[in-house]
Amino acid sequence: MKVSELVSLRLVAPDMKDWELKDTLTKLRQENLVQEVVVLPTNVRRAKQLLAPTAIKIGTVVDYPLGSGTVAKKAFEAGHAFQEGADFIELSVNSYTLLEQATLVAQLEDTLRGIAVTWGEIRTRVAAEQLTEIKKLAILPRMRELGWKCLVLDEGASVADALHDAETFSFDGGEKLQLQLNLTQASVTVLRDLVKNGVTRVGVEDLGDLDLSAELG
Repeated sequence: MKVSELVSLRLVAPDMKDWELKDTLTKLRQENLVQEVVVLPTNVRRAKQLLAPTAIKIGTVVDYPLGSGTVAKKAFEAGHAFQEGADFIELSVNSYTLLEQATLVAQLEDTLRGIAVTWGEIRTRVAAEQLTEIKKLAILPRMRELGWKCLVLDEGASVADALHDAETFSFDGGEKLQLQLNLTQASVTVLRDLVKNGVTRVGVEDLGDLDLSAELG
């Protein structure tokens, strides 16, 4: 696997200017640097236009960043994102809701199942700072119960936290659960360590000097 196959470029900064988005996506289109990019919901259609006719997948965030919206809010935003052209979405879910509010989660699952079948891939995003070690151990069985296939954790700038979480989740993830960790930046060495611990995708906000052609083993 190459770095370009693992990395997901995240352009979700609320203060990103239109010209910055355009320049970044134009470069991605011309050089075919990564396989997927995540943008804010308001930029999905624009990204679709700027990246055509490449095979780069476009994702967006729903109920971002807190994940505390109602089921109706999540469903509306998810449906709208797919209608705008998103290939996949990261749906933010509050950790308390996921682990403690079974009825609400059941309603969410019923709603999401129909959206996923009709439109496309839904990844479940939980803010890592919301998770104690006990919650981390509880969240994976819960994900499997619901049949949710991909867990996304925002780690920010902390590579140490990302490596720790990768090790924690590697013990209990099982083959069916995909784990994505989002970092501000990452080196090839860090990416190799994450892959060794079962991480299937790494989101980065800045490619920096990352060698996208490097092999990860």
